[in-house]
This record gives sequence, C-alpha cells and structure tokens, in this order.
Amino acid sequence: MSASPLLPAPGAKAAKVCGILAIVLAFTCVGIPIAVVLGIVALVQHGKAKRLAKAQPETYEPVPATGLVTGILGLVLPVLLLPVVGIVSAIAVPALLAQRARAREAVLRTNFRTVQTKAETLVLEAQAKAPDQPVAAESIIRRLLAEPGLAALRNPYDPKAPALQAAQEAGPGVICLFPGQEQAGGVTTFSVRLRAAYPGNGGEKALEAEAITRTQEHVQTTEEGWQVLQNPGEPPAPPQ
Repeated sequence: MSASPLLPAPGAKAAKVCGILAIVLAFTCVGIPIAVVLGIVALVQHGKAKRLAKAQPETYEPVPATGLVTGILGLVLPVLLLPVVGIVSAIAVPALLAQRARAREAVLRTNFRTVQTKAETLVLEAQAKAPDQPVAAESIIRRLLAEPGLAALRNPYDPKAPALQAAQEAGPGVICLFPGQEQAGGVTTFSVRLRAAYPGNGGEKALEAEAITRTQEHVQTTEEGWQVLQNPGEPPAPPQ
C-alpha cells in the first residue's frame, strides 16, 4: 500500500502570504505600520508551521523558507525606507500645500472678477434706465446679493462661510461689498467697493476693486463769474 501524500503544515501558506504583503506595503508611506505587523505575523506563522512539520514529519511536508525570508524582509524594509519616506515627505508636503494655496487663490480671483463684472453691469443698467437719477450703491449691493449666479459661488477657504457678504471686513475668501466715497480735486466719487482677504506668504493679502456709481463736482463761482472746482470743507478761494 502506497503512503499518503504529505500535507502542507498549517501556517506555512499564511506565512508566505503575510510576508509578501508586508514587502508590498513596505514600499508605500501609509502601509509601513501594517507591513511591520504582517512581517511579525509571517515569522510567527512560519515558526508554528516548522514546529508542526518537525513534530509530525509523517503527516506534514517540510516547510519552505519563503515565509521566513519574506517576513524578515517585511520587517527590514520599513526601517530602510523610513529615511527615504522622510525626505520625500519633506519635499512633497510643502509642494502640495503650496499648490493647494495657489488653487484656492485662483478660485477666489475668479469669484472676485465675476462679482466685479456683475457690479459694473448693474451700474450701467441702472444708469441707462434712469439717466437723471443717481445710482445708490446700497441698491446695487442688494441686487448683487440677490443674484442666483453669485449666490452659487463657494468660498474656497471655508466651505461653511459665504462667498459674498455685505460688510467691510470678513474672513478669508469672503468678498465684502460696501458703499465707498472718496473726495479728490473737488470731486466726490461714490462707488460699490469690493474687498476680499486671503492668507499669503508673509501675511494677509487682499483683492480690492470698485464699481463707480456716480460722481459729484463741488463748484464755486468766483467774482468774475468763473466756475472752479472746490474741495468740500475747504474755505472759498480768495478773489484774484
């Protein structure tokens, strides 16, 4: 009667599989801790299979060294690759953060140009509709906030914060809308001001623009009948 074929020792196959997985995971950054665990499991399973094969040679076939070798490699490779992973991380992480910052800034600039263009369009429409009536900045701001297309904009720095708000200052990525007024050379300029702050290298940066709604000249009539521009609040110019 022929002898029964020998069986693989329990744990030999598990040791081989765990060792191979440990080697594969050792080459990835996130898989290094798992590779160490699998390497230990491979060694334990290999030892178990070898003991059973030695104790019952008539039942189990000799255990190959595959599980032992792969388990040792699964433990050694993470140690050897840690410096490489550290160097790669030191280079890749800052580059990734810089790329993310540039992408956010690009989205904010696109949102800002969209709002600015819409504000200028609404001012022109209001001026064409009522040429003799001054355009109020507050009405333009209300219309901007009610625009469905602008309401769909998203804040690239904080998804929970609005992308557009009636305020003079707000958090990063928020485009602030507020009435503006400047006096220069005897002319007062009224406008809708736009401002958006965002983090940058060396501190906070800001985008600023305006959509002029109207201008008002301050005219003074001299004794000779000439009309000249006069800065508001300044005393009248002495007669020549």
